[in-house]
Amino acid sequence: MGIGTIIVKMIVRMLTSRDIYDIAALCSRKERLFFKACGFRDDILGSTTLMYSRTISSTCFEDERMVKQAGRKLLLVPSLQLPLASFKITKPQS
Repeated sequence: MGIGTIIVKMIVRMLTSRDIYDIAALCSRKERLFFKACGFRDDILGSTTLMYSRTISSTCFEDERMVKQAGRKLLLVPSLQLPLASFKITKPQS
């Protein structure tokens, strides 16, 4: 067992001892094998957008994405999409 695996298992043990069981790893495809070896599995929704942090201001921007703090969690807000030209809201006729 390498030092990285030992560190990840220690962090997971600390979190679960505090009754925190929703633990996610945001990683690249290259890093997925490492985290799977540490006991992480694919998210049932196919994506993970929350992570814990204590060192961030209430709102910041990374590239074109916005990170918004909600308590101890960080929410990654997707970049704005242009509205569809064919989408129109019509008022019901009376």
